[in-house]
Amino acid sequence: MFTQTQKRKLHSVHSLLIGREFTGEIEAGKARLWFAYSPSSVVLADGKIELTGRFAVKSAGQTRKAENVKATLLGTQGGIQASPPTPGSASVAMLGAVHSGDLPMTDATGARAYVGVMYFKLSALDGSKLGVPFDLSGVQLNVRLNPQDDLAKALQFWFSVAVRAIMGETPDSNLASKSLSEINRLVKV
Repeated sequence: MFTQTQKRKLHSVHSLLIGREFTGEIEAGKARLWFAYSPSSVVLADGKIELTGRFAVKSAGQTRKAENVKATLLGTQGGIQASPPTPGSASVAMLGAVHSGDLPMTDATGARAYVGVMYFKLSALDGSKLGVPFDLSGVQLNVRLNPQDDLAKALQFWFSVAVRAIMGETPDSNLASKSLSEINRLVKV
């Protein structure tokens, strides 16, 4: 007779940036569990962007939370449409006009490039405490950035600047620091 002693491992979850939260759902059989990851701070740790925040799961009218959940940026995917609008003229002046290598200048390269998807590795979560019937010890949080509100648009802009400043061909520590400061200001709104 076969008995299952380990929970199935959940490898990744998809989310959208709405306001300052990354929201999505986890399907567990016929049940749908809604989740939100709410970052409260961002730092540069070992050369990578790292968020800290709350991971909350809502099911059957009950919300369960895990605090101080780390989300380490593993990689990004660029957007393919016209660049999103900048949140202000000071932002444009700070970025300047940079052409990147041999890439053709289009709406989404060089200084106009932006992040369309971010891939984060979450710190280990306890599925049973969150009411999720899966092993959550190594979940990747995939965040699609297609913002519909002003806060999410500003966050997309500053995440794009931070990614370019930290992970680009010519890292810029001053610009990285400014962009992370702006993200921290926005996630505390």
